[in-house]
Amino acid sequence: MMTCKQLIEDFLADYLEATLSPALVAELEQHVAACAPCMSYLNTYKKTRELVRREAAPDVPAEMKAVLRKFMLDQMAKDKS
Repeated sequence: MMTCKQLIEDFLADYLEATLSPALVAELEQHVAACAPCMSYLNTYKKTRELVRREAAPDVPAEMKAVLRKFMLDQMAKDKS
């Protein structure tokens, strides 16, 4: 069974880019269907990507992306505690 951490850290971007195997897609969708926090996160993540693409945001340095990703993951970990 997939964990929330695996979903966010390992598979979310690939899922949205449609590059996962059908088996992983099925497992991810099964997890999200049963996990309200992940469903909410996925929907928010999708909307954020849509808005960013629409606004032609400037390039974000890789270092900043890493900092933001860590911050988001840390916040999610706190929310689960």
